[in-house]
Amino acid sequence: MKKLLYSLLIAASLFCMASCMEIDNFDAPDAHVTGRLTDKTTGENFITDHGDTHIRIWEMSYSINPAPQSIPVRFDGTYNNEKLFAGTYDMLPHNGPYWPADTIRNVAIGRKTVTQHFEVTPYLHITDFEAVLEGTTLTLSCRLSAPFTEMTINGEIVPLPNVLEVRPFLSLTQYCGAANYIGEYWTNDYRVNLRRAWSNIDTDGDGKSDATYTITVPVKKGYTYNVRMGANVNYTDQKFNYSEVKRIVVPND
Repeated sequence: MKKLLYSLLIAASLFCMASCMEIDNFDAPDAHVTGRLTDKTTGENFITDHGDTHIRIWEMSYSINPAPQSIPVRFDGTYNNEKLFAGTYDMLPHNGPYWPADTIRNVAIGRKTVTQHFEVTPYLHITDFEAVLEGTTLTLSCRLSAPFTEMTINGEIVPLPNVLEVRPFLSLTQYCGAANYIGEYWTNDYRVNLRRAWSNIDTDGDGKSDATYTITVPVKKGYTYNVRMGANVNYTDQKFNYSEVKRIVVPND
C-alpha cells in the first residue's frame, strides 16, 4: 500500500513538473507608443523634470477594470514605450503640474509604432528667468504668470489653487528639477514662501506678477551647474512648473 502511495505521489509530482515546463506561447510585448506633451497655451513642449510626470494607461482589451500602468515623461516633454502588449488603451497625462487633462480613449497600439500627443494646461508659467554669476554668488530671478486663474471642471468653476513657493534648482547633470537637484539648496533659506491665492498676487497688464522673485545662492569654483527656477501650487502632487535650464560655468580663479 505504501509503495502504491509513493508511486502516486511521484507520478503527481512529475505531472506538475511537466506542466510547469510547458513552453510559454505568448509573444514578448513589442507594441510601441511614443509622443509628447505640449503646453496648450504656447504649443511648445511641456517643460518638466525627468520622470516628474507620467502618462497613465489602461489596457481595455481584456478587462473592464484593468490596473493602470505608467509611462514616464522625459524632461523635454516626450515619452516612449516599446514594450507594451498589443491592444486597445485609454491614456491620460497624470500627476503633473497642470489642470486635469482629458482621457484619450481606445488608442489602438500594435506592432506598428503609434504616435499619441497630449495637450496640457500648466498651472503656472515661469517667465523672465535670469541667472547672473558674480564670483561664487549666483543670483536667480523670475516672475510668474498664470495662463488661467480658473477652469471649468465637471461643470464646476474651479479656481487656481494657492501658489505655494518659488525655488531654485541646481544640478551637476543635464537633469535639473525636483527629481534631480543638489540637496544643500533645498532649505527655507533658498526659497520664496508665498502661500497665497493668485488674486492676492499683484500683476501687470500682461498677467505677470509685479514682483520679481530673487534668490541668491553660493556656488563653488570650478563647477558647472545646470540651473532653473520652479514654482508650485497647492494641488494633490504639488509638482513644480519650471523655467528653462541655463548652464552656469564657475571659473577656478
